[in-house]
Amino acid sequence: MGPAVPTGQPQCPGNDPGWPAPSPPAALAWPGQAGTGAPGTPEPDGKGPEGQVGIPPGATCYEHPDRMASSLCRSCERPICTECMVEAPIGWQCRRCARTTARRSPGVRHRQAAMRRPTLRSAPVTIAIVIACVIVFAVTQSSPGVVDQTVEWGFQIANGQWYRLFTAMFIHYNALHIGMDMLSLVIVGRVVEPAIGHWRFLGLYLVAGVAGNVACYALTAPDVGSAGASGAVFGLFGAYFVLARRASVNTSSIVTVIVLNLVIDFQVPGISWEAHVGGLIGGLAVTIGYVWARHQRRRVVVDVGVLAACAVLLGLVMLLPPGVVNLG
Repeated sequence: MGPAVPTGQPQCPGNDPGWPAPSPPAALAWPGQAGTGAPGTPEPDGKGPEGQVGIPPGATCYEHPDRMASSLCRSCERPICTECMVEAPIGWQCRRCARTTARRSPGVRHRQAAMRRPTLRSAPVTIAIVIACVIVFAVTQSSPGVVDQTVEWGFQIANGQWYRLFTAMFIHYNALHIGMDMLSLVIVGRVVEPAIGHWRFLGLYLVAGVAGNVACYALTAPDVGSAGASGAVFGLFGAYFVLARRASVNTSSIVTVIVLNLVIDFQVPGISWEAHVGGLIGGLAVTIGYVWARHQRRRVVVDVGVLAACAVLLGLVMLLPPGVVNLG
């Protein structure tokens, strides 16, 4: 026969006693077995490439003597079996060392924060306004003449009775009138007041209420009176809308409430839509100013400036004669 054609692989005679026995694969060599020459296996001195002592040949788990050890505990360096191996940040630990580590540095579980529903405890100014309106209503029921002296009359305000712009927002004609206004105030006030703060809420309420009365002064006949907290409540509606938009919250509900109330205003006689529109615009303007003031260094000064600017604009409107644009 001719010479064998080389195949690129060494030929191993099957029955040649002089051929050296093949070494076991590196993957099958036990840790600590010397002379394998495989990367990552311990050196003859029993230490690995990082100086860690390897598992001695035939080592058993210190908790289960009848089982072969699979690793060394990273903390106490005792041999452990697969059942006792607990994963650690680096390597493995035995169960005893894992419990000790857990006691020294316990894990913290974070629970999803529950949504806190707004309560009246967080809205003391709202409660104070409701109490004030109820007390004034009780007084007006026992002394009907107080109503004529405090409601918004355009010709009386033009004669110098400016206080009516403030007192009118606390006057209500009957139980249904005050009941609807106070219910709306409680619903929206307990949400808006904690969001902007107590003093800012009070300034917002007063400016919105005055804005509603100024609108009545300019847009209705001088001999038509108006009263109620609905103008200020509409200002709170506007504030809720601005805050919800800023927080990326769905505003469809508050928009629906505003639109439905305005539709009722134009359909039912005896309701001052002028006060509602004026209060809504005032509430929007003040709240937009509050939101802008949050990014300023002197926040309190800017907040006061916002309220003062709105008061100046309302004062300029009051320089006009009552009912200058009579839409009532």
